[in-house]
Amino acid sequence: MTRKTDPEIAGVLVVDKGKGPSSHDIVASLRRILQMRRIGHCGTLDPLASGVLVVCLGRYTRLNRWLSETDKVYEATISLGATSITGDSQGPILQESGYSIPDASEVIDKLQDFSGEIDQVPHAYSAVKVAGVRSYKRARRGEEVALKARRIRIYDIQLVTYDFPQLLLRVHCSSGTYIRSLAADLGKSLGTGAYLADLRRLRVGGLGIDMALTLDDIAAKRERGIIEESFAHPRQALSDLAAIELDDVYLGDFTQGKSIQGLPVAVVNENEVCAVFDSAETLYGIGRWQEGALQPFCVLRQSQSIA
Repeated sequence: MTRKTDPEIAGVLVVDKGKGPSSHDIVASLRRILQMRRIGHCGTLDPLASGVLVVCLGRYTRLNRWLSETDKVYEATISLGATSITGDSQGPILQESGYSIPDASEVIDKLQDFSGEIDQVPHAYSAVKVAGVRSYKRARRGEEVALKARRIRIYDIQLVTYDFPQLLLRVHCSSGTYIRSLAADLGKSLGTGAYLADLRRLRVGGLGIDMALTLDDIAAKRERGIIEESFAHPRQALSDLAAIELDDVYLGDFTQGKSIQGLPVAVVNENEVCAVFDSAETLYGIGRWQEGALQPFCVLRQSQSIA
């Protein structure tokens, strides 16, 4: 007897991760709730951090690379006057001495040094891989970790509240920015030392905390059979990419892996990537412009026009 299986669930979910579980734990929980294996998150969020964790389901896991590379917005609580070996509240915490308490104007002035393109060295307790091993695992084993600086961009950094020793920042930054490194670097700049006391991610690309669901929310919607209603629209999820709409003929060629010539579009950059939709805004995949033609790069579904 053949066992009946449910249709594939495919889409992008925005999860409001609580403090405690790792991003891997969240994926494991979703696999149990949704009763499916093909799930992946787009950008790790530390166990002590909360907020937006973007998760791809089914064939949409193939979009991970583009969703992971989008900009992020965080609210970061930073504690001055002390440092942490781990860079966060897990500690151990080491109290500093002999410093002057900075006023708000001094903090705001120092924050401007971190605006724009800067070189940042990831913290030793970050998830960066060193010879295939996570840096934090090496650090916990007592190994010396020397990480190289990487170029990042801080689009905006604002002081929200300040009551020494704690300050609250809102940071809009590029992918690959480490907020615990930002906290430590700010502490050095102010001469007080600092560590990251709390972190909440508010946005990943075009997907914000306002559309995020807790695991309990997701379980309830799954039970009612309406989980698909909460999927992020692909145009919003892929808002960093250019978008192009193809008719049925072109979609047939695209989904069969054929190069598409002569599309009536404005001049685009060589190798520019775009999201491919039909007139109903159904996502068919990702294309790349090469030598004036649209080349299929990632096909997610077949065109209805193909017999």
